[in-house]
Amino acid sequence: MYYFIVNPGSQTGKAKNLWNDLEDRLKNAGIDYKVSFTTIQNDAEKIAARICREHPEMKRIVLAGGDGTVNEGLNGLYGYDSFILGYIPMGSSNDFARGLGIPQDPASVMENTVHPRRCIRIDNGLVISEDGDIVRKFGVSSGIGYDADICEKALHSKLKKFLNKFGLGKLVYYMIGFILIFTSKARKAVVVIDGKRTIKCNRLLFVAAMNTRYEGGGMPMAPAANPYDGKITACVAHDISRLKHLFLMTKIIKGKHINYKGVDQVTAKTIEVKAEAPMTIHTDGEIVGKNDHVTFSVFPEKIKMMI
Repeated sequence: MYYFIVNPGSQTGKAKNLWNDLEDRLKNAGIDYKVSFTTIQNDAEKIAARICREHPEMKRIVLAGGDGTVNEGLNGLYGYDSFILGYIPMGSSNDFARGLGIPQDPASVMENTVHPRRCIRIDNGLVISEDGDIVRKFGVSSGIGYDADICEKALHSKLKKFLNKFGLGKLVYYMIGFILIFTSKARKAVVVIDGKRTIKCNRLLFVAAMNTRYEGGGMPMAPAANPYDGKITACVAHDISRLKHLFLMTKIIKGKHINYKGVDQVTAKTIEVKAEAPMTIHTDGEIVGKNDHVTFSVFPEKIKMMI
């Protein structure tokens, strides 16, 4: 049995029409399936948890939407040995699909979902705050600081909703990112890698903990990230001027930013951040709060996925 969790509001509502076409393909193929639609925030998480609770037998669960839908779905899933996960990219960024090599065309992905060529086991990232207020899994990335500030402002951007109608929604991230270079506040912090090595930062701009290589609509924030190795790869940006920050933004597009002083790429089992004051935190572009002490790692169980 296939259980589809669909966010019809992805791409400012375009996903609804995409799903109608995909559902016709399902019917024509004679596939046994059930579909649930999300209507409000966290619906995908609740639906995924309900499916796992009510159907403990082996099943196929397919998330259809953007990276935010993936994030919600992952946080609702449990009993990893009782399901195989599928994903149909229907969002504006689709970095989860990009990082796993899943085609961006929903129709071809649906064909692979119905007739999967292979299954793989992938990592999920995990971020936990020291005070226990934040415990979230992520598929693409989690970050603290500047990149999370961008996500927070983009989530409330009316311009993004407008540009999404033309497939240009990710431009908003660049625009907001440019503005925040000159307005965001860096914090004094210490980054601890696997409990041993430390990076002492007088001005921590951000830590982007990556499960896959890309975030923000295709930016290779951590080119060495590998969603199969049981580790997190983080980009740590610190102690650089605002002008150098602006310069490095032009290098991120091709993943060349890691070659400069003040930008460290680290791969580890755990990456702990202790800041002098709370900083914004996101998981897969969804804001989860502010905190001054968090640890990024990999969830103990791998998810089996149809590719």
